[in-house]
Amino acid sequence: MPHDLEHWRTKVLDAGLGFADDPITLSLTLALPALFPVRDRRSTEALLTALPGFRARLYDVRRTADFLFPVESGDELVREALNAYGEPDRGADVLVDALRAVAAPDRPRAVESLCRLASVPGVAAEAADLALAQALTGDPDAYLPALALAAPSVEDPARIIELLHRAFAAASYEVAVDAYLSLPRQHSRLGSAAAQIALDLFARNTFDSEPDPAHEPSPMFDLDLATRMLDGRRPEQAAAFARRAADNAHSQELRVRALVTLCQAVTQLGHPWYAREKADEALAIARGVGNSGLLFDTLQTVVTSNHAVNDHTRAEAASLEALELSRKLDPGDRAVALSLACAVHTGDPARAAEFAAESVALLRDLADRDPGRHLPRYIAALDSYAIAMSAAGQDGFEVGQQALTLIQDLHRRDPERHGPQYAQVVLNFSNRLAARGDHANALEGYLSATRALHELVSQSPRAYAAKCAIATWSMANAYAALHRWSEAEQAILATITLQRGCVGESQPWVIPDLLDSLEFLKLCLSRAKRFAELPALEKEKQVLLIVHARYQKLSGSAVPPDA
Repeated sequence: MPHDLEHWRTKVLDAGLGFADDPITLSLTLALPALFPVRDRRSTEALLTALPGFRARLYDVRRTADFLFPVESGDELVREALNAYGEPDRGADVLVDALRAVAAPDRPRAVESLCRLASVPGVAAEAADLALAQALTGDPDAYLPALALAAPSVEDPARIIELLHRAFAAASYEVAVDAYLSLPRQHSRLGSAAAQIALDLFARNTFDSEPDPAHEPSPMFDLDLATRMLDGRRPEQAAAFARRAADNAHSQELRVRALVTLCQAVTQLGHPWYAREKADEALAIARGVGNSGLLFDTLQTVVTSNHAVNDHTRAEAASLEALELSRKLDPGDRAVALSLACAVHTGDPARAAEFAAESVALLRDLADRDPGRHLPRYIAALDSYAIAMSAAGQDGFEVGQQALTLIQDLHRRDPERHGPQYAQVVLNFSNRLAARGDHANALEGYLSATRALHELVSQSPRAYAAKCAIATWSMANAYAALHRWSEAEQAILATITLQRGCVGESQPWVIPDLLDSLEFLKLCLSRAKRFAELPALEKEKQVLLIVHARYQKLSGSAVPPDA
């Protein structure tokens, strides 16, 4: 018996608890609370009754719960005790009962503990593996979410992937979707499993609880899933569900909403011309439906899709139509229309600033009443107003500073949710600092924005790599302005890496920015007298110019994105 266990045996013996000479019960009583977190006396007692001796009332549960103190070597003690059973089934029964005593918020940690036990060959590993399988098969809705959250931290993914597939198939549809959305967006070991699970969800989506290949998918479910996938930053899956919802829609209104969601998804995927084509299709249908709210939502998509392809005339016309329509809707819709009008009236800075000022005034009132819903929109309006003021020759610095202060507070509280907006506001404010010649403070902002965007790139490269490249480009310029050329070169190399990745991922509109970055790198190399590296960069530039010319020739046609 290990020394620390002998120490605890003496304590148990002195306390008169009765199980001092039952080594299996002694080990599990001491070790299980370290593996299966318990929050209160009731859950502690439930954990103890997972052990046969306590369940048979051979030992006093209440007195033991008062005495209990978890030991650090929990894994080792549990493994020894389970191995002592000699039969995996007996150990599995104990572990499953222990798992049921754990509160839902603590289940991911408990599942991680079982995965650790299962990673070392032996009876204990077989018992832990059986326990996971029993829990996921017996109550998949309760334990699938925990498994999905625990999966990224498990060292050996093969068995976890097998269990994930089994549990997803057994779980209810809603639980399966939520668990899928909790899987990491970019994870080398789980990526293929997550992709297969998404396909399984795609195939299972019917009105019936039991999927039947003969049944048609539900377009309403597909639209709901597309929206949730979009909110979960999974634009590829969102586009797939939205496209199928549009194809199978049983009403014009449903088809319009599916097309609008499809536009949003493919825009994130970098297909603005296809997005515009679908936005036009949605608008043509929406005009005949007779629903002002639906028409307003569709006009928003028309504005953003035309703005993305630099068709300023159509974007401005659609924004003014949305603005007029918003007079019949609620103040929140009016604020959205004003923000859109501000964004697209780039050729008339004074008018854009007027739109932005009115939007800020509306959203300030809305944010005071419902900050959870409207504060991020108010921050975005402030940021846009600051940009519009600067373009109109006004001083927007204080307005931008207000937006920065507000988004910093939100980002501290919930970085996952507010990361994209935080990066954008910080980047915009840093640009204002740079324009004032305050390159040192601007650099600090660029570094903060880059850190936030790098995290987002790791989750969704296609959606955020180009934006991150803008931040690293700005960082390189700040280093150059401060005469820190070595660091400027490293920053521009990071920019080029990101932009080359975008071009490789069929985002040719990034090529002009990549060409500028290559010129910047040539300047850095020339200053360092590394002239031998310049011809290769010039050759790359010529190839990129040819590719971009082809893209410009074809860009007037809406080419659908890959499935």
